[in-house]
This record gives sequence, structure tokens and C-alpha cells, in this order.
Amino acid sequence: MGASKVHNHKKTSGEKELPRTGTWISLGVVAAVILFTYLVLYGLYMGRV
Repeated sequence: MGASKVHNHKKTSGEKELPRTGTWISLGVVAAVILFTYLVLYGLYMGRV
């Protein structure tokens, strides 16, 4: 009696979504987090020196 995962991926013929859009959004978020962390650490370091 295992639970089964049901995935409903319905794509209509009218949808014109690029498959790489999510990848670019994810890369942008990761880059923003890295840049933000760098700026915070740099600011804290410059505040001490």
C-alpha cells in the first residue's frame, strides 16, 4: 500500500514557454545571493579595517 506520486503536467498547444526560462531564473537567483553575500561580507570587513 505504497503512496504513489501523481504528476499532472498538462501543456496546451497554445503555450509557448521556453524550457530554459526556469534555468535562467534559477541562475539569476543564485548569482544574486552570491553577490549579496559577497557585498555583506565585504562591508563588514571594511567596517572593521
